[in-house]
Amino acid sequence: MSALPHPASARPSTVRTSAQLTLEPLPHPVYFVAKDPKWAALIADPSLAFDDAMYQMCTTGHDIWSVQLYLDLKRAGLDVHLVPRPLPGRICVIPFYNLDRQDQLHLSFVVACRYDTPSPLPCDLRTVMNPLQVRDARDQVMPHRPQPMLRARDPARGCRLEHLVFKGHSYNLAEPFRSTAFQEQLGAMGVKLVMGTENQQSAFTDWADYTQADAVIAVRNNTAYDIALKPALKLVNAWLAGVPSILGPEPAYQDLRRSPLDYFEVRTPEQALAAVRQLKESPALFEAMVANGFERAEPYTAERVIRLWREYLAGPVAEGYQQWNESSPLERRLLRPLRYALRGLQQRKARQYYQHHIHHGPRILEQVVVHGRPGNAPASTRTPLTTAR
Repeated sequence: MSALPHPASARPSTVRTSAQLTLEPLPHPVYFVAKDPKWAALIADPSLAFDDAMYQMCTTGHDIWSVQLYLDLKRAGLDVHLVPRPLPGRICVIPFYNLDRQDQLHLSFVVACRYDTPSPLPCDLRTVMNPLQVRDARDQVMPHRPQPMLRARDPARGCRLEHLVFKGHSYNLAEPFRSTAFQEQLGAMGVKLVMGTENQQSAFTDWADYTQADAVIAVRNNTAYDIALKPALKLVNAWLAGVPSILGPEPAYQDLRRSPLDYFEVRTPEQALAAVRQLKESPALFEAMVANGFERAEPYTAERVIRLWREYLAGPVAEGYQQWNESSPLERRLLRPLRYALRGLQQRKARQYYQHHIHHGPRILEQVVVHGRPGNAPASTRTPLTTAR
């Protein structure tokens, strides 16, 4: 193995943000739909977009896929706007739970964003977080933007491993990995399991703070359907933060994996304990995983994701919008409204399908492993606009 840089000198503790970007203009203005009343002040006064505190209000999926995107692109100098409802005749980016049939969606060119949701059907184009969500030609995989204002691990901690951190709600960590027995076995090695985001009052800060994290664990036992909706966000955040990861067998992680240095994949507490032991006993391995993570994170930084969005809006979206504008009177007045009405009816079934399958079906920690991958979790064949590998 070739010599790798020490984590302390590999990266600074802060991450470049969209406020430092200036991108080429978009061919058309773009409108992001945010319906939560908490965004009324920002809608009324767009200058507030340059206040970092706005990011701390982005606490839900529909905030992230509307307002957070708007903030990033606005601060990069693009012609984007935040609105409480879709504007007729305009490009409107709308997260799933902000899609409303009463808004007469057929009057707008709708780019719907799918996250942990049913597939948005009443739309012209659609973004998805995971390649397994791709349904048809309208879908475009867009990587999840990493955590805003992320604070990397304190380099002064060196290669010590005292804090094994879970970023998320405790119920999302599979029960065997938060059991008393597992924690006692960690304790015998001098390691504490830290549930890093349980305090609702400081949740945003806690999600972003990796300064005292020594390794990250994230092992869910969701249904295979549910897991196929998840992004690789926890892995990318850990790469950027300079922290080794111990992760479950999720397709989004597997899709990014290129070498054993990317992360440890585990299914059982015993495998997780073995990974912790390796990191504690081999400072060279610890340093190699940190340095590798910094390198692997480059295509997934906030700056790169923002550039991908600009490329998407200026490319496929602008092209689709031009064709949409040039459609015949028959298409605009009759066929398009009928198509949206039909998709609205189909959306009810999609919601029912989603609600059932996120709770019922095979769970990933219980699936049979075939050639290193769980059944029903095939490797993806679709990548984002610009290859991020």
